Amino acid sequence: MIFSVEGHILKIIGGEKLQTRRASDKYQVGKLYAIQAHRGAEGIPDGKIYIGQKIREWKPDLSDLPGNATLSRRWLEMEAGYPIRAFNAKEEGGYTPEEYEELYEKMHPAWTERWAYWFAFFTTAQIEECQRIEAEYKRKCG
Repeated sequence: MIFSVEGHILKIIGGEKLQTRRASDKYQVGKLYAIQAHRGAEGIPDGKIYIGQKIREWKPDLSDLPGNATLSRRWLEMEAGYPIRAFNAKEEGGYTPEEYEELYEKMHPAWTERWAYWFAFFTTAQIEECQRIEAEYKRKCG
């Protein structure tokens, strides 16, 4: 998975970044993914991320609603899960909701649907230990 925003990889390793939002639905829950700085780059050698959960978010077209800002804001919050909540923005790497939505809009100006992924970072040593335990269990239990 590519993390091209400066500092995001370090925030993942440090446990500050626990979520990412993507325009595509190509990542699967229960899978490990390499962490890359850009397309074509090798994954970092220190570990991988494990996708634990994902949900779909969308940005509704409010052009056909009445010009009532309160109604529009309430509809956005209740129906779409957009804009991002404060705790989600923090888990995106320490942002405020406004900072994060501004960053996302710069990266994906025409977005209407996105996927929110919650993940955990595992070091290479942790992954190898889990694989060893799994192999031992399979050997003993078939």
